[in-house]
Parts: sequence; C-alpha cells; structure tokens
Amino acid sequence: MSERNIIFTYQDHYGDYHMETIRASRAGTCYRIEGIPLFTPAISRGDIVSAIEEEDQLHFEMVLDSSGHSTIQVVFFDNRYLETALKDLENMGCSWEASREKRLVAVDVPDDVQYSLVLHYFEVGEEESKWTYKESCLSHY
Repeated sequence: MSERNIIFTYQDHYGDYHMETIRASRAGTCYRIEGIPLFTPAISRGDIVSAIEEEDQLHFEMVLDSSGHSTIQVVFFDNRYLETALKDLENMGCSWEASREKRLVAVDVPDDVQYSLVLHYFEVGEEESKWTYKESCLSHY
C-alpha cells in the first residue's frame, strides 16, 4: 500500500480558504482516505475519493464512495482532559489524530460504533466546558 498525500481546499467560517494535507492510499484508480481530517469538512477516514495530479501533488476532486464513518473535530479548552477523553473514545471504538499542540483533535467514528453514545459524550463534555466540538462529516443516522 503506497500512501500519498492529498491536498484539500476548504473554506472556514469567515469565508477564508485554507489547505489541509490528508494521507490516502491507492484504491485502483482512486484513493482511500487513511488520515482523519482536522479541518476539512465532509470527509471521513475510509472514504474513496478522486484526485487530480498537478505538479507532483494530488488535489482532491470529489468523494466517490462514503465509508460510513463520521468525523468529529474537537477543540480542548484545557489539556488536562485530553488523555482521559482520548482513552474513553478509544474504548468506544473510535480513533483520533491530534494537531501538534494537541488542542485540536479529529475523531473517527467507524460505522459499527454506536454514534449516539459518542455524541452524548461530547455533549456532556461541552456542557462541562471541557471542549467544544463540531460534527464535520456525519454519516451515522
């Protein structure tokens, strides 16, 4: 499995454009997303996407097949809650990736994980002012 990085361009809530690089592996003529997006909306681990190669870089084109995973992006207000939260999420069957300073965490919720339990966990933590979260790609119903 040879991994490549795909560049995703997204717009923030202020209307400014940014780029995020996300790991992917070859899936025939397409790519399977291997990373968990920290910023990019509407993409989850396992999604099959197409990408255009320009000057030795891959640029996201479109989602071809959804993996059924959901992505939740979390900003921790205080890092003392981080380690416990990540262990709790792993125990629920989720995986995660964090930014360098570990204040921003992207959580992958696989399709076989009961989403309502994960969502409730985030809602309670937000009510307790531990973090704020955003459902950036919701595939669970």
